[in-house]
Amino acid sequence: MRKGETYCLIDIGSHTCKGVVLKHTPQGLEVLAKGSVKSRGIEGGDVRDVAAVIEVIESLVSELEQESRVRRADFIVSSSHSNVRLIDHGTELILSENEKKTVDESIIDSLRTTAEEELSSNYKLLHFYPKRYIVDGTKYVLNPVGMNASKVRFEAAAVVMEKDSGSVFDFLSDTLPEPLFVGHSSLFAAECALSDVEKENGVCLVDLGHAHTFVVIYLASVPTRVQVIPLGIRNVLRDISIVLGTSIEEAERLLRSEGSAVYGESSYAQQAVEYRGLDGRTLKTTTKEELARIIHARLREILTKVRRTIREFAMQNPINMVGKLPGGIVFVGGGAKIPRLIDLALDVFEGPARVGTFNVTNLTILNDDDAADDPALCGVLGGIVQLLKQSQPIVSTKTSSSKEGFFRKLVEMFKSLW
Repeated sequence: MRKGETYCLIDIGSHTCKGVVLKHTPQGLEVLAKGSVKSRGIEGGDVRDVAAVIEVIESLVSELEQESRVRRADFIVSSSHSNVRLIDHGTELILSENEKKTVDESIIDSLRTTAEEELSSNYKLLHFYPKRYIVDGTKYVLNPVGMNASKVRFEAAAVVMEKDSGSVFDFLSDTLPEPLFVGHSSLFAAECALSDVEKENGVCLVDLGHAHTFVVIYLASVPTRVQVIPLGIRNVLRDISIVLGTSIEEAERLLRSEGSAVYGESSYAQQAVEYRGLDGRTLKTTTKEELARIIHARLREILTKVRRTIREFAMQNPINMVGKLPGGIVFVGGGAKIPRLIDLALDVFEGPARVGTFNVTNLTILNDDDAADDPALCGVLGGIVQLLKQSQPIVSTKTSSSKEGFFRKLVEMFKSLW
């Protein structure tokens, strides 16, 4: 990647479509624009209404273009889809039937390319994680270059989807004229929010999304467990709406302005909270204590399911602390911004927990502290981190001869699809 290039990062979620325009400079990542638009036509990462999705992306791209004044950019897209799988895959290369041969870089490249091609022929490959090499069936190494061997086996982990799944990724691959760098929001977020030490020793990323909660457990620097919990922040909003007799929009406002993940504070019962009823006019009153109890109940249910996932993993994979991960729990996504979430997490997991934000060694977000400190943007910003690491392939679609006027062409292309 050349420094000085500009990138448009878009995360297409079920609740919000977020975008950031970044310029990669020698000093760091300069934020040129950022924006968000309420999503429509998407459910759990599947496209339900093509026209609505086109309108949403067109609106976001127009907003980013106007603010950044950028006419040229590479495109990085992420989305959180529930129907993804983590699989192990291996491929073997026989170097010689007789004398051993020295392993060089070309052999390593060949093994990796073969593995990626085999996966891509059967699945939509989103993320690819090299794990280890096995030399002559007995020696397990991270890098066999320079070793003498008769055969080498390469093993990797991959996050994949079924082909023709009706996902946002299928829609974009068929629609956008530029080469795409695509990935799952939660896996991008992990590259942004988790340190190398955490991923090596064991850590759990919890993406508290709108439609579902995505759990990724890392060990030995690669994802080793992926679990989708079919409960998300929309379930919290529905609970608030039903119990208090208000709209989902008003429930969302209450969650943001008065919400708390824990209850029982002495001051909460005395704090009156006003809101509007379903008709949008009638004024109602509750207390912060009652609101906190509603939020707490659903969040505790979600976190308890996460804890069960971790315990099942620990039973299958002995780690440093029985039933726990040394790196603890790291929360990302919009739900990570709920006040007192970490207090609840400490009670549920009885171990370290924190909110994840942009946390990349030797890479700085310039001129926008809000973007760097926002856990909801990890799935967006993680795309550029993944690209810098070059640990997954660019998914090529219909290419164009020039990137000049990218935003203008993209908007015009969307309009032509109506």
